[in-house]
This record gives sequence, structure tokens and C-alpha cells, in this order.
Amino acid sequence: MVSRLALAAVNGHGAADAAPVTRHDVRMGVLVDFLTGCQWRSLTAGAVSRQLVTALDTWHHESRWLEIELRRLLDGDG
Repeated sequence: MVSRLALAAVNGHGAADAAPVTRHDVRMGVLVDFLTGCQWRSLTAGAVSRQLVTALDTWHHESRWLEIELRRLLDGDG
């Protein structure tokens, strides 16, 4: 549930009308993996929020890089 609410916040929904994203959102796995790998319950809400945003940002950059490399390989430049 933490991951779904975090993604709702990232998507721009306020806390009052937070509409959690579906379980099928690809970003869910990123956040669940992050939360599974750390002791997030010992952190403040602000620290958890920053860590979740950082995890999403890292995933996004890695995904973009992978797309660029794949496109380069498919175009025959590699």
C-alpha cells in the first residue's frame, strides 16, 4: 500500500483524494523491491519519501538508457 500511495503522490494526486495506482503499474515493482531491501519503517516519512523518489528516478534513468542502447543496436550502430 505504501508503494501505491507513493506513486499516487508522484502522479500529482493530493493526500485527500489519493487514488492509488493499479497493482499492474510497472513502477510498483521498483518501489516494492526498494522497500523490501531496506529497513524503511525505522525512517521518517520524509526520508522514506526521498528514498522512494530517488529509487523511481534511478529506475527511470536506467530505463531510458536501456531504450537508447536497444535502439542503437537495432539501428545497426553497435
